[in-house]
Amino acid sequence: ESHMKASDEILKAADHEFAKAIAAVQGLYRDGILQKPEGWKFAPDLLQYYDAKTKIEQELYLIMLEYRQRTFQGAFHASNDYMHWYGWAPLKTAVNTILEEEKRMRAEHAALKVSSNAAAAKKH
Repeated sequence: ESHMKASDEILKAADHEFAKAIAAVQGLYRDGILQKPEGWKFAPDLLQYYDAKTKIEQELYLIMLEYRQRTFQGAFHASNDYMHWYGWAPLKTAVNTILEEEKRMRAEHAALKVSSNAAAAKKH
């Protein structure tokens, strides 16, 4: 029973990290930095992984399709090394990559807005 509780806590921690990544990508869509493809009801749509257009979305899908699943498998099958090295560690790396890429994309978007506003002001 304690193994199952511990495994459940590991999975909750993985889901918490996954949620950070989803929120970051969702915010990029919400703020117009990423454009929602036609026909998608949600953005990001985690079931559209074959249509991932950006590196940040591809990382998000890797979390869902690989790292979270490996964390789950390793935890519940009592394979701590597998859970850590093939699940948790790459999951954390991917989340950090997504958060850093989000910062970069936001800074780039802000810089483009400033330069386009400056160009528009020169025309007037």
